[in-house]
Amino acid sequence: MGNWGNIKLLINCIANDMMEPIGYIPFGLISGILYLVILHARRSFRRKNNLPEMKKVSPRAAVQKDLIHFLIIVYAGVLLKLAFFSREPGSRTGISLLPFETWGTTEIAHAFFIENILMFIPFGVLLPLASARFRKPAVCILSGLLCSTCLELMQLITQRGFCQLDDIMTNTLGTAMGFVLFSAGRRLKDRFARSR
Repeated sequence: MGNWGNIKLLINCIANDMMEPIGYIPFGLISGILYLVILHARRSFRRKNNLPEMKKVSPRAAVQKDLIHFLIIVYAGVLLKLAFFSREPGSRTGISLLPFETWGTTEIAHAFFIENILMFIPFGVLLPLASARFRKPAVCILSGLLCSTCLELMQLITQRGFCQLDDIMTNTLGTAMGFVLFSAGRRLKDRFARSR
């Protein structure tokens, strides 16, 4: 099989594997809706008891903030379902600290490696959208590293996934790529606002 055939097989593997997280979107949406219901109930309680809001923001900014938090909850729900809750405890054991071991020699192995990068790109976009403290590259990327490390350790402890250094490396790279996308989008938005 030529290079083009290998690339097509790789793309097909990734496309087929993406069907699993797509199937978990309803779980993520339910999590996000539950978050919005709790948030609404909390705000209603504060208004009913004449308690001041934590921070005064414009209605538009409040809606944007709620939407970003909703998307974070949806993403987190899909991510946790994919990497943790969809697996039986004790179904996967093992630890690997060899860099690039999961790249393998087949297109299927390459696809898994690439998918681990893709899985954390939204993390690098949503975190700086949610809070200014994550708009520093080092803070955002370190957060992705810590989140991925915690996920790998949870998988190791519960034996719901193989604990692999490669996963941490690829997830962190995905976070960095997401942050680059966020930064590029922000620059475009600023340039568009200045040209108006």
